[in-house]
Amino acid sequence: MDKFVSIKDTSKNTNVILPSEELFKRRLLDVLGKDFLIIKSQYKYCSIDFCIVNKFNLKILHLEHKERNCHKNAYPSTIINYSKLMSYKRNYQNTIMIWGYKENAVKYLVYNEDLLKYQTSDCKNQEVIFIQNDILKDGFDNLIATIINKLK
Repeated sequence: MDKFVSIKDTSKNTNVILPSEELFKRRLLDVLGKDFLIIKSQYKYCSIDFCIVNKFNLKILHLEHKERNCHKNAYPSTIINYSKLMSYKRNYQNTIMIWGYKENAVKYLVYNEDLLKYQTSDCKNQEVIFIQNDILKDGFDNLIATIINKLK
Protein backbone atom coordinates (compact mmCIF):
# COMPACT_ATOMS: atom_id res chain seq x y z
CA MET A 1 0.00 0.00 0.00
CA ASP A 2 1.23 3.49 -0.84
CA LYS A 3 2.36 5.54 2.16
CA PHE A 4 0.09 8.37 1.07
CA VAL A 5 -3.54 8.05 0.12
CA SER A 6 -4.76 10.70 -2.31
CA ILE A 7 -8.49 10.87 -2.82
CA LYS A 8 -10.03 12.30 -5.96
CA ASP A 9 -13.12 14.47 -5.55
CA THR A 10 -15.32 12.77 -8.13
CA SER A 11 -18.11 15.32 -7.74
CA LYS A 12 -15.99 17.90 -9.59
CA ASN A 13 -13.44 15.51 -11.09
CA THR A 14 -10.53 17.45 -9.58
CA ASN A 15 -7.83 16.52 -7.11
CA VAL A 16 -8.35 18.04 -3.69
CA ILE A 17 -4.64 18.34 -2.94
CA LEU A 18 -3.01 21.68 -3.69
CA PRO A 19 0.51 21.75 -5.19
CA SER A 20 1.92 23.23 -1.96
CA GLU A 21 0.25 20.45 0.05
CA GLU A 22 1.67 17.81 -2.30
CA LEU A 23 5.20 19.18 -1.86
CA PHE A 24 4.80 19.39 1.90
CA LYS A 25 3.39 15.86 2.10
CA ARG A 26 6.31 14.46 0.08
CA ARG A 27 8.76 16.31 2.31
CA LEU A 28 7.12 14.75 5.39
CA LEU A 29 7.16 11.25 3.89
CA ASP A 30 10.83 11.52 2.96
CA VAL A 31 11.66 12.00 6.63
CA LEU A 32 8.96 9.97 8.42
CA GLY A 33 9.37 6.88 6.27
CA LYS A 34 7.34 3.70 5.98
CA ASP A 35 6.17 3.51 9.59
CA PHE A 36 3.57 6.24 9.00
CA LEU A 37 0.58 6.64 6.71
CA ILE A 38 -0.53 10.10 5.58
CA ILE A 39 -4.13 10.58 4.44
CA LYS A 40 -5.34 13.75 2.74
CA SER A 41 -8.86 14.88 3.58
CA GLN A 42 -11.16 14.49 0.59
CA TYR A 43 -13.53 17.29 1.57
CA LYS A 44 -12.33 20.56 0.04
CA TYR A 45 -13.49 22.65 3.03
CA CYS A 46 -12.30 20.31 5.80
CA SER A 47 -10.72 22.07 8.80
CA ILE A 48 -7.64 19.87 8.52
CA ASP A 49 -5.57 18.85 5.53
CA PHE A 50 -3.95 15.59 6.61
CA CYS A 51 -3.96 12.93 9.25
CA ILE A 52 -0.85 10.94 10.01
CA VAL A 53 -1.27 7.42 11.35
CA ASN A 54 1.45 5.55 13.20
CA LYS A 55 1.13 2.05 11.70
CA PHE A 56 2.39 0.35 14.87
CA ASN A 57 0.09 1.81 17.52
CA LEU A 58 -2.58 3.45 15.29
CA LYS A 59 -2.21 6.83 17.02
CA ILE A 60 -3.46 9.66 14.82
CA LEU A 61 -2.32 13.26 14.46
CA HIS A 62 -4.11 15.88 12.38
CA LEU A 63 -2.29 18.55 10.37
CA GLU A 64 -3.52 21.84 8.97
CA HIS A 65 -1.07 23.24 6.41
CA LYS A 66 -1.10 26.87 5.25
CA GLU A 67 1.29 28.16 2.62
CA ARG A 68 2.42 31.79 2.84
CA ASN A 69 4.13 33.53 -0.06
CA CYS A 70 6.48 35.59 2.10
CA HIS A 71 9.50 35.32 4.37
CA LYS A 72 8.72 33.71 7.74
CA ASN A 73 9.45 36.95 9.63
CA ALA A 74 7.74 39.34 7.21
CA TYR A 75 4.92 39.95 9.70
CA PRO A 76 4.86 39.95 13.51
CA SER A 77 1.98 37.47 13.61
CA THR A 78 0.05 34.95 11.58
CA ILE A 79 -3.68 34.52 11.21
CA ILE A 80 -6.07 31.62 11.60
CA ASN A 81 -9.82 31.39 11.27
CA TYR A 82 -11.56 31.09 14.63
CA SER A 83 -14.04 28.55 13.24
CA LYS A 84 -11.12 26.21 12.49
CA LEU A 85 -10.07 26.39 16.13
CA MET A 86 -13.61 25.56 17.20
CA SER A 87 -13.57 22.61 14.81
CA TYR A 88 -10.31 21.39 16.37
CA LYS A 89 -11.91 21.60 19.81
CA ARG A 90 -14.93 19.57 18.69
CA ASN A 91 -13.34 17.05 16.34
CA TYR A 92 -9.56 17.25 16.00
CA GLN A 93 -7.96 17.99 19.36
CA ASN A 94 -4.68 16.33 18.41
CA THR A 95 -3.82 18.89 15.71
CA ILE A 96 -0.74 20.76 14.60
CA MET A 97 -1.20 23.96 12.59
CA ILE A 98 1.66 24.48 10.14
CA TRP A 99 2.61 27.55 8.14
CA GLY A 100 5.01 27.09 5.24
CA TYR A 101 7.01 30.04 3.95
CA LYS A 102 9.51 30.85 1.22
CA GLU A 103 12.78 28.92 1.19
CA ASN A 104 11.12 25.88 2.86
CA ALA A 105 10.84 27.70 6.19
CA VAL A 106 8.23 26.26 8.55
CA LYS A 107 6.50 27.53 11.67
CA TYR A 108 3.97 25.52 13.61
CA LEU A 109 1.84 25.38 16.72
CA VAL A 110 0.23 22.46 18.51
CA TYR A 111 -3.46 23.20 19.04
CA ASN A 112 -4.57 23.88 22.60
CA GLU A 113 -7.79 25.34 23.95
CA ASP A 114 -6.00 28.47 25.22
CA LEU A 115 -6.06 29.68 21.62
CA LEU A 116 -9.84 30.04 21.95
CA LYS A 117 -9.26 32.73 24.60
CA TYR A 118 -7.41 35.01 22.16
CA GLN A 119 -9.15 38.18 21.13
CA THR A 120 -10.85 37.78 17.77
CA SER A 121 -10.80 40.26 14.90
CA ASP A 122 -12.86 40.62 11.76
CA CYS A 123 -11.07 39.92 8.49
CA LYS A 124 -13.09 39.83 5.28
CA ASN A 125 -16.27 39.08 7.26
CA GLN A 126 -14.68 36.17 9.09
CA GLU A 127 -13.73 35.89 12.73
CA VAL A 128 -9.98 35.33 13.05
CA ILE A 129 -7.25 35.42 15.64
CA PHE A 130 -3.70 36.66 15.25
CA ILE A 131 -0.95 34.50 16.74
CA GLN A 132 2.30 36.28 17.55
CA ASN A 133 5.38 34.76 15.90
CA ASP A 134 7.16 34.35 19.24
CA ILE A 135 4.46 31.80 20.24
CA LEU A 136 5.05 29.69 17.12
CA LYS A 137 7.63 26.91 17.02
CA ASP A 138 10.23 27.16 14.27
CA GLY A 139 11.89 24.71 11.91
CA PHE A 140 11.08 21.59 9.91
CA ASP A 141 13.33 19.36 12.03
CA ASN A 142 11.56 20.52 15.19
CA LEU A 143 8.20 19.86 13.51
CA ILE A 144 9.25 16.30 12.66
CA ALA A 145 10.40 15.72 16.25
CA THR A 146 7.04 17.02 17.53
CA ILE A 147 5.08 14.79 15.14
CA ILE A 148 7.05 11.69 16.13
CA ASN A 149 6.74 12.50 19.82
CA LYS A 150 2.95 12.98 19.58
CA LEU A 151 2.58 9.67 17.73
CA LYS A 152 4.64 7.54 20.17
